[in-house]
Order: sequence, then C-alpha cells, then structure tokens
Amino acid sequence: MYKNIFKIILLFILLFCLSNFAFFVYADAISTKKIENTAIDLTYADMEAQFANNIFITKDDEFKVVVEKDLELEDLLAKCKKKGLKIGLALGGGSARGLAHVGVILALEAYNIPIDIIAGTSIGSVIGGLYASGATIEQLEEVALSIKKSKTLFMIDPVFPHSGLINGDRIEKMLNQFALEDKTFDDLKIPFAAVATEIGSGAEVILNQGKVIDAVRASISIPGIFTPVKYENYYLVDGGVVNPVPVDVVKMMGADIIIAVSLAKISPYTAVLMIDKETGHLKEVENLEGLRINKKENPKFKDTEEITPLVEEEKGFLKQKIENVKSKFEGPNLIEIINQSTDIMESKITDQSLEGADVLIVPFGIKEMKLFDFDEAEILIKGGIMACLVNIPEIKRAIKEKLRE
Repeated sequence: MYKNIFKIILLFILLFCLSNFAFFVYADAISTKKIENTAIDLTYADMEAQFANNIFITKDDEFKVVVEKDLELEDLLAKCKKKGLKIGLALGGGSARGLAHVGVILALEAYNIPIDIIAGTSIGSVIGGLYASGATIEQLEEVALSIKKSKTLFMIDPVFPHSGLINGDRIEKMLNQFALEDKTFDDLKIPFAAVATEIGSGAEVILNQGKVIDAVRASISIPGIFTPVKYENYYLVDGGVVNPVPVDVVKMMGADIIIAVSLAKISPYTAVLMIDKETGHLKEVENLEGLRINKKENPKFKDTEEITPLVEEEKGFLKQKIENVKSKFEGPNLIEIINQSTDIMESKITDQSLEGADVLIVPFGIKEMKLFDFDEAEILIKGGIMACLVNIPEIKRAIKEKLRE
C-alpha cells in the first residue's frame, strides 16, 4: 500500500514538473509575438514607440520613468490633500500577470500621485502587501526579477495531492525575506487589506488583522494548485473566486478616488456553439432552435428492425469522428486547464467587481501571459507603466469630479 502511495506522489510531481516545463517553453515561444493590449486597440509595440523617451532600464536592471512636469496634476493633488481626499488602489488577481502592478505603482510614483489605501486580491495582495509594508519600488522590482530568475521552480514545493499541488511554504519564505517577516497590519505604512474566499461557504473574506504574510498566503491560494490556508475552522483560498478586483473593499476602507488595476486577460466568449448536423463540426449559432423538439417532424417507427440500421449507421459515424479527434487532439495540460478555468470564471465577475472604480487600468502585454510566466517580468512591468501613463488624463478627470462634489 505504501509503495502505491509513493508511486502516486512521484507521478503527480512528475506531471507537475512536465506541465511547468511546457509553460517555460511556451513562454519563450510567445515572447517574439506581437502582444496586444486587452483594453484598447493599440498594440504593445505601439505603446513602446509612444513612450520610448519615458521608460528606460538602467544597467542595474532597474526601470526608470521620466515624465514631464504636470502643473495641472500637481495643483489637483494639492487641492486633494487640502480637502482630505484619499486615493485608493485596488489591485486585481492574475498570477504572473500581477507583476504589471509593479509598473503601475512605478508610474504613479513618477507623477507623485499618493497611494493612501490599498486592497489586493491574489497576486495583487502580494504586491500591495509588500508596498504597504514600506518596500520601495526598487525592492518590488527585485521581487519580480528574482522570481523570473528562479524560473518559478524555486516556488514549487509539491505535497501529496489532497487539497492542492503546492504547499506554498517557499513563497512565504521569499516574501518574508523581502519585507513581510513578522509584519502585522498595525506595522504597515499604508492601510492595506487582502481578499480571500472561504471555500466551504463561498464567502468573501477581508483580511486586515494579524500577520500580513498569513493574509497574503491565503489570498494567493489558487484552488487546485496551492493548498488552502486553515484559519480556525475555515479554509481560505484565492480571493479572485469572489472578488477579482477589490474596488468595494478600497471604498469601504475610506478611499475617495479609486484606481483599479484589472488583469483579466480575456473577455468571455458568450456565443453558443453547437454541433452542425451535416458536418459534425462545432458551429456558432444565433439561437437555440436546434434544441426544440417538434414531435410532428420526428419519424415514427413501427418496430426495431427499422431503427437498428439507422443506429448502426450513427454509431459508425460517431466512432469515426471520435477517432479523428483522438488523432489530432493536443489538449491543454493540467495547470493550463486550472488556470484557464480560473481566468474564465474571474472574467465573468470582474465587471461587477469594478463597479465604483473611478479609473480603470488594464496593463498592456497581459493577453498572452500564462499562470507561471514570471519569466516575462520586464514585459509585464513595462506594460503596467505604459497603461498607467496612458491613464493619467483619466486620473486628472476623476480628481476634478471629486473636487466638484
């Protein structure tokens, strides 16, 4: 019995490592493709050209953002401060895509836009928690690039596949080394909250007490991949299950102007596909008339002798189709399935979670990124910078509206 259990553990570890190997190979392959923004029709290359004189990478591999002095923005920020208005940042979940949050914060700092309140879901809680603890933008970049250099294998500590594939202890250790060790929410420089989900009831859990690392660890527990975090009699998983971009949490914490950063890489394809009766292929349909049962048009058989030939014919047709599919099938691996399912689920509820945001930022370059594409850190950070710079006029508009209230 013990030998069988040991074999099962080894099998899951092997499958997991192979899945990640596939991710790394694929990440290298897509790095040469044109990466498009998910929010507007401009491509990543378009934005690089537009901001070629604003974004630089130093010899120490640090990003530097150079912007012109914006007197109007400075005046608006001064009025905000005088009126006591607080700017909140809602950082969404999205695994490796969350490295774009670093770029957004970097661009906000370049314009001296204060961040008074932060709430984060999943990877948003990691970046938000680190920044709220007092980590500098250089330290955030160091976190992002160190994960890249490790090829994510550093973070993998497989466990017996009962409630997850990865234990998460190594991630905790890394975050503690950078800024979160022994930090409580009372120690933070900026008010912060992390969002998780109680897996038993589906309740949203807002974590703003106790150790920050415990809250972050719960918020990043992607179902099926990371083991849940036990708190008293509750088991907590990724907050993206219920609240992908915690705008409402930032608002409840007292923010007057809310900047939301969404990492939803897809817009759910809401069309309905059905198997075409003539070709046997999946085909988009405009209505579901094909499902209507019309008894008048159904043939009536007197005995089974008339049915049997038709059934055999259909069985042969279906068998051929199945064989064709099998011979050509190149399906996604286990991690891709979990990742894509989570993306679809989160994208369905992201619009709802964004209600109340004054400014929405969707980083460039996230569309093709996968769960563990941390090796694309530079692209993601730069995509966040560019998306924030594009939205500076929107931030000014939002401030003006609040000042008029």
